[in-house]
Amino acid sequence: MSVSPTASGVEAGACVARTNCRICGSRQFEPFLDLGEQPLANALLTRDALDSPEPRYPLQSQVCTDCGLVQLRHVVDPRILFADYPYFSSGVPTAAHFADYAQELVSRFLPVPGAFVCEIASNDGHLLRLLRQAGARVLGVDPARNVAAVANKRGVPTIVDFFSSKLAADIRRTHGPAQLVIANNVVAHIDDHRDLVRGIANLLADDGVFVMEAPHLSDMFERLTFDTIYHEHLSSLAVRPLTRLFGQFGFEIFDVKLLPVQGVSLRAYVARRGRRRMQPAVSGCLAREAALGLDRMTSYAALARRIGALKADVVSTVRQLKARGKRIAGYGAGAKGNTILLYYGLGRDEFDYATDEQSSKIGKFMPGTRLPIVDIVWSRQHPPDYYFLLAWNYKDVILRKEQEFVDRGGKFIMPIGDERIIPKEV
Repeated sequence: MSVSPTASGVEAGACVARTNCRICGSRQFEPFLDLGEQPLANALLTRDALDSPEPRYPLQSQVCTDCGLVQLRHVVDPRILFADYPYFSSGVPTAAHFADYAQELVSRFLPVPGAFVCEIASNDGHLLRLLRQAGARVLGVDPARNVAAVANKRGVPTIVDFFSSKLAADIRRTHGPAQLVIANNVVAHIDDHRDLVRGIANLLADDGVFVMEAPHLSDMFERLTFDTIYHEHLSSLAVRPLTRLFGQFGFEIFDVKLLPVQGVSLRAYVARRGRRRMQPAVSGCLAREAALGLDRMTSYAALARRIGALKADVVSTVRQLKARGKRIAGYGAGAKGNTILLYYGLGRDEFDYATDEQSSKIGKFMPGTRLPIVDIVWSRQHPPDYYFLLAWNYKDVILRKEQEFVDRGGKFIMPIGDERIIPKEV
């Protein structure tokens, strides 16, 4: 990799340009989507920080023409990205998802009480706590001190560090081989995929299973979910390039599921080659990816054009409403929402504020736009005419919560997909 010459307001070495594919090593890339220079999507601002300039980093997507991995051209130092993390897995609408997830993991892969389970990027330990209640021995690994502290306080032992092949070997020496290794919404965050799989190989028992979840690239093609592209998400994943990655180390994906979680998420089940029966869902998912054109370079240029057209439509809708004197606020102050606002060029000229339920975000400001983040209770007492649904991936949950807002004539603007105004204008 080489130092990026284009990152603005950042220290040397904080952002580097990757010149070879993190899966296959190829230097052949096809750039297709440039979201401009953006501040870090999770770097919420305090009031004291408003007078200081924000570092901005390039946000450009490219696809490897050899293995098909979609990846960012530039990599921000993970110590900057993850030192203090505002996302808590137990505090979002996916908590119910984790309950079902834990039940499946126990029934399929943990038949004997006391089996050792390690989770990479375990966050506040929500999933591991469920597995511990089912009888597993658990250990988390997470580099964010704030969320790891919460996990440890809840009785889920957590190492504050980045997962690596060296750390995996140390864990195995101390705790023994793991029957199950889990990685939820983190594989896309890791720059060195090869060291990740070496670490899994070091830690996993011979008959053990690795299970991962991540946003699936198909969702970007089907619903134009470009908001999954931000500096933490170094890769946009699909089964085809992952098959090549795991195959290099004697592993294979033996089962997959596509789940309606935060858009469409891929859950992949991985074991040493020949250890588990291959399920038909794997070939089915590969066929779906091929049908969407994920293996054709021309598909990516077409995708970028469609995303550009979506931007034009959404921005036009918002500015027409403002011209009519309508009050608009953002709903949700997460990373995806920040990516949407910054790419669309929307901010304080269009929105009064953003609202969120996570108490750790209240009183802070969104990066780049510097929209103030207010409590949802306050927002319900001072409602806008329209909410711009930044947390669109939780649409159904939010619409149920805000039924009173809708009953009083309030509406939501959808920033992604074909729907634009909910309920529809008459």
